[in-house]
Amino acid sequence: MIFIGGVGPRRKKLENQPRICSHCGLSQAYLVRTDDYLSIFFIPIFRVRQGQSFVECERCGHIADEMGKVYSAGKDLQAIRCHRCGETLEKGFNYCPHCGAEQ
Repeated sequence: MIFIGGVGPRRKKLENQPRICSHCGLSQAYLVRTDDYLSIFFIPIFRVRQGQSFVECERCGHIADEMGKVYSAGKDLQAIRCHRCGETLEKGFNYCPHCGAEQ
């Protein structure tokens, strides 16, 4: 019997109404959260860890918390945050230590 499973990140958009991005000025920013889910045969079964919510602009990639603290300004996103799970990275990482995604 072969068992394929593991824990992986899954992004969830927490609101449908866009916000105005403080970086580019367009209403393309949404409140999102990256949670870790236990998956069996690539199907998410249940959440094992709830992530912190943040505001991300779909147009320019600007990321900030709900209070306005900037995590990443514009397209410099990959130098600070993982493009897959959203966790903070140090510059120069080739792989995310949280989800294993190549940067």
